[in-house]
Amino acid sequence: VSCGIIDNILSTEEEDTPTCASAKETHFDDCCFDKCSLCDTAQLAWDFVIDYYNDTTKTCGEIESIFAANEIESNSKECSSVKADYQELCCFTPPVSPCELCPEYVHWDEVIEFDGEDSTCKKATAMLKREEESSDVCSSAKENMGETCCYELCNICGESLMLDWDAVVEYEEDRIVCGDFKPIFGRNEVEEGTEACSNITDVYRDFCCYTPPSEPCNLCQTETDFLDAYSSVEVDFWGSAMNCSDVYDYLIRRIESDSDTCSSAKESILDDCCYKKCAVCEGNQIQDHAQEIDLDGETISCLQLHTVRISDIAANSSDCQSMQSQFSDSCCYEAPETPCVLCTEGSVRKEFEVDFDGGTETCEHVANFLANRANNGTDDCTSSQAEYQEFCCFDQCSLCKDNEQIDWDAYVEFDGKEDVSCGSFDWYFTSNGIEEGTGQCTDLQVAFGETCCYEAIDYSTPSCSLCKRGEAWYDVNGDVEVYFEGSNRTCTEVSNSLFRKAEDDSGYCLAAKNEYFPSCCFEKCDLCQGSQLDANVEVAYNETAATCLELGLNFAADIVMKGSEECNAAREILFEPCCYMTPTDPCVLCQSDTAGQGDVRDDVSVSFYGSTTTCFDLNSFLVSREDQLGFMCQSAKSELQESCCFQECSLCGSTGNLYWDNPTTFNDITFACGELTWVLSGSSVEEGSEECIQMQSTYYDDCCSGPSALIPDAGNKCDICPSGKDWYALVMHDGNPMTCLELDSVLLQKGVFDDSAECEQAVLDYSSLCCYIPPEKPCNLCQSGQKSYSVLDQTVTYNGADTNCYGIYNYAWTRLETEDDACLVTQNDLFDDCCYVKCSICQDYQLDQEGLVVHEGTTMACSEIENYFMGANEITQGSEQCGRIQQEHWNNCCYDLPCDLCVSGDSQNELLVNQPVLYMGVNRTCGDWSVLAEGELSQSDVCIATKNDLSDSCCFKECSLCRDTGSLIKWNHPLTYDGLASTCLDVYMNLRSENVQDGDDRCQSVQFTVSHECCHKMPTNQCSLCQSSNGTFLNTNWNSEVNYQGEIVTCGDVNAMLSSEELDGILCLSARDDLWNQCCTPPQQGGNTGLGGILPTAGQNNDFGTLAPGVSDSDESDQTGSRNPTTTASSERDDGAFATFFRRNGAQSSQLYTLAMVPFVIFATSLINLM
Repeated sequence: VSCGIIDNILSTEEEDTPTCASAKETHFDDCCFDKCSLCDTAQLAWDFVIDYYNDTTKTCGEIESIFAANEIESNSKECSSVKADYQELCCFTPPVSPCELCPEYVHWDEVIEFDGEDSTCKKATAMLKREEESSDVCSSAKENMGETCCYELCNICGESLMLDWDAVVEYEEDRIVCGDFKPIFGRNEVEEGTEACSNITDVYRDFCCYTPPSEPCNLCQTETDFLDAYSSVEVDFWGSAMNCSDVYDYLIRRIESDSDTCSSAKESILDDCCYKKCAVCEGNQIQDHAQEIDLDGETISCLQLHTVRISDIAANSSDCQSMQSQFSDSCCYEAPETPCVLCTEGSVRKEFEVDFDGGTETCEHVANFLANRANNGTDDCTSSQAEYQEFCCFDQCSLCKDNEQIDWDAYVEFDGKEDVSCGSFDWYFTSNGIEEGTGQCTDLQVAFGETCCYEAIDYSTPSCSLCKRGEAWYDVNGDVEVYFEGSNRTCTEVSNSLFRKAEDDSGYCLAAKNEYFPSCCFEKCDLCQGSQLDANVEVAYNETAATCLELGLNFAADIVMKGSEECNAAREILFEPCCYMTPTDPCVLCQSDTAGQGDVRDDVSVSFYGSTTTCFDLNSFLVSREDQLGFMCQSAKSELQESCCFQECSLCGSTGNLYWDNPTTFNDITFACGELTWVLSGSSVEEGSEECIQMQSTYYDDCCSGPSALIPDAGNKCDICPSGKDWYALVMHDGNPMTCLELDSVLLQKGVFDDSAECEQAVLDYSSLCCYIPPEKPCNLCQSGQKSYSVLDQTVTYNGADTNCYGIYNYAWTRLETEDDACLVTQNDLFDDCCYVKCSICQDYQLDQEGLVVHEGTTMACSEIENYFMGANEITQGSEQCGRIQQEHWNNCCYDLPCDLCVSGDSQNELLVNQPVLYMGVNRTCGDWSVLAEGELSQSDVCIATKNDLSDSCCFKECSLCRDTGSLIKWNHPLTYDGLASTCLDVYMNLRSENVQDGDDRCQSVQFTVSHECCHKMPTNQCSLCQSSNGTFLNTNWNSEVNYQGEIVTCGDVNAMLSSEELDGILCLSARDDLWNQCCTPPQQGGNTGLGGILPTAGQNNDFGTLAPGVSDSDESDQTGSRNPTTTASSERDDGAFATFFRRNGAQSSQLYTLAMVPFVIFATSLINLM
């Protein structure tokens, strides 16, 4: 037999069988040879055509085939001869970024001169793909041949119109769709701007092109629902028989929703064309796509059933009911609330096969099936775990010990490869199923454990920062190599290693700094030198557009040092557009000279100088950028205070005083009046509102008219608890049982006041029973995952005693942390008994808060039914009573919003407006798809499907530096990141520029690295340096210099440092004791007297109404009251208010930099980006 037949026979045998081994031993020498390879290790250009021997042409791939067919061996003369002639033409090393001669279309047959010879554009294009895009060869070729070889394809619709791909036209006696014109133009090389293109465009533009509607006409959209269009039904449309789906597509592409055409079409054919599609699975069930079923004698997947086979089948039809009865059991299932985990303490042997569900399946399939179908703790789950864990689960090999971590920056030689990252071993163990304790695992641990593993430091202590000296931070010269730990390492690798492995005060860290600091560290060019960097402003520098932040980072990456000529030159150009001074007296939007400081309506949208933002974001911008007396601040207050600001409702109004400890009743619960004010504050009840007036009227007598009869001298009452008080805990006093609230009153009636011996004794006796420290993250009895449920008024047995769900809920909320075992146990034991899903009228739709309806003979607001009536009567979602209320009031209480592509739950993610994405066969930007989606309503099938398909591609959820959502970020805190001296703001902006999203591995890694430095918990009561013990605020001398913690800083700096501390914390109290007299001054009668050198004194002009148009308030005088000559010259220019209005505080200029566009654009860009 021939060698080929032997090879075919052996292809059915396993490699390690005796048959295979015997055949190799017998026939290898006769059948096998070392074939000549034209390119050896280089890449072969298979399709490249060359002039071959005997005046023939062949592709390089055909030459390679000749070697195989003629059994040309690698050491033969013929092999060497052919390689010498053709290797240079046919073989190349692939470039990283191949050179593309033309952006899209090429005149293939056009003759040009290339590489000194006559050639064609086609050959030149193929040869240039072997060159790098950035090479001189590529640039020269584009310059010399681009005009001849490249062209723009004819576009009959231009840039402003859309092509109707499916419209049918007659072209050259054939019927074609308009989408066919593009390949026709490509085959015939019809160029844009030519006569041929113009002739075709004139004839077919009106048929093939259209302006897309701003709000498309959706034939099957009703007031309450979005229906599907039949594809099998024909109707008469404009005198022609058309398929309903074609009519639907035409209307949605071409016709406005408010046009007569749209209304007429809906009126005439909606009933014939539109239907609610059949759903095989019920509302909460999950579709099983992989399961196979038999439909009319054909085996199909459930995916085909769910997507294709139910088209044109209407809900509630007999066909639909038949589908549901036949296939819901096979194709639908309930998703588990707590998925079953097959291997609870190990990894899954993915390829190992077991007998499962009547067949043979891999362990990976079993694990996935259980996770999708079975709840943890059920019989199915536990029995499967017991049956399959022995076979399917194993402890995966780990290179490092339990107390060690892998060094991702360390590299070893492994498996014949150099520079294998230690971090890749985990993937190697997983993909090869290497188990702990095996010989292979032990060998790898012994070989690489010492190099790859280290014992991590305790990050509660500062890590070793190579380029930090004292409090000064320097940048790492990342590319410099030094000898470190036995090998040459870059300074970046040295810095990262020290940061992970050594504490800052260790001898090892100090020795490393002494050794490597001179070689590795430098002070980068600082554009702003004490001023603040306006990170998002775009400027042009060295003929490149970049943000100021990117330039700052580039100075570090390019090793531009402080004091260098390049640095000084950059500062001269970039200081004004990139830098600004922080305000000395920050602008607070809702602070008024006449009405004090109000609160901000956080979510109200406003328009300010051409930008739409929220009141909260605008206030944040003003506080960080503008002075209280600045023109922009006064302009914002004048325009927006009415829209953005409100005074919080005062329980006692202007006529009464709050008696904190007076008891009162709210929603059938007894509160202290002071605690009732928290309810008002948390609900943002506004002064003067109907709700506020009602609360004042109801509670004035209890809370505001004087001390309660129970507590006649509450002013200096004995306060048992300094923080949390449990008013309803039971205690024994003088032999009588009572609550802590009653004890509070009894002590006052007996004359037990603060600072008395009796009070001290009461604190000792009762504080352990009546007092608690409020949890930072309270335990919510009725929370499951991200969803919170309502509480039943139900009696249950807990810890052996009968009690009420409300009592347990309040106890857990006031006493237990979310992560406490007691919280988890309580939730597990009582969730089913105490918690329920409260009926919602509108469910996923929007509730009209102010809508009025008549319910059971009483006029009620929709919000009253939703928030009070449902809860008071404990009406459960899905109950008959709930369904009746929903049916009765849905039309009057509920509405829908336009589809927003990037809204997910309560989160609004960022739309990547210019991101192109191919969807439904059409390539559009995400901005275009978003506009089209807005024509649908948020709960429609169209919207839900579109969001499901496009949200991953079009929506960006930014990565937060803090893992805890309740944390604040210290934006200007210095740290080392990626080997560079940075701030937390730098890190955040870097993540933004790289499009790192929340949940990405990179995001989680950065959070782990920087959150302990950049994030701090939001204080419950924020420390303010000049807040007195009775809660009033004194004036802060912001610019007065003081000695604080060994440094000379301003009182304003101290106040900023203390903003992350609690008001009653040691650091806050200590600073107030030390600096009160220097930093804090009581308000003076008659208004401002120039305290702190911030505001103009009484003798200075502060009449905003009389400022000249071209002069901002900051131009009037400097802080000493003297006229600034530079300012004067600047303000006398005839540029109106435009130039001075947007000038950063303290930054003077005699010209507008066109380099950074105009100041208005700078402001608008920075404002939009910050918001």
